[in-house]
Amino acid sequence: MCADTTPFSWQAALDAAGILLPAAAPPAAAYTPVVVHEGLAFVSGQLPRDETGVTTVGRVGEEVTLEEAQAGARLALVRGLAALRDGLGGIDRLDRILKMTVFVSSGPDFVEQSAVADGASTLLFELLGLERGRHARSAVGVAKLPRNAAVEIELIASVKPASSF
Repeated sequence: MCADTTPFSWQAALDAAGILLPAAAPPAAAYTPVVVHEGLAFVSGQLPRDETGVTTVGRVGEEVTLEEAQAGARLALVRGLAALRDGLGGIDRLDRILKMTVFVSSGPDFVEQSAVADGASTLLFELLGLERGRHARSAVGVAKLPRNAAVEIELIASVKPASSF
């Protein structure tokens, strides 16, 4: 049996999942959304936002349920992919997500930050499969996030060389 030699396409995976990447959010302060250095892309924190603004606000375990926070993490990851698309000049220059850091605005008794992060991790596995979707991850509880967001995600990704794209 021959192995499939078809190159992986992020765009095809997104299309198959019915995900349309939105316009990347412009920086809200003095920073750059994506920095590429020596084959790595570093994505600044992304909030769960749509064209109307941040969609998941408040502290998880108080105003925000676990399920709402997971949906917010998923949306923040989509925003991160949109930032990568724009920062790399196309989503298919992205090789894979190496590390995801998920910050969760947490009520004092909330201890399921990892379960919130699963909202984003699960999306990577849905898009890429278990092997290609594997990534390192940290989930951190914090008192507050910008714009009162319930979740914020930073990414580190590997980038295909421009000559192979």
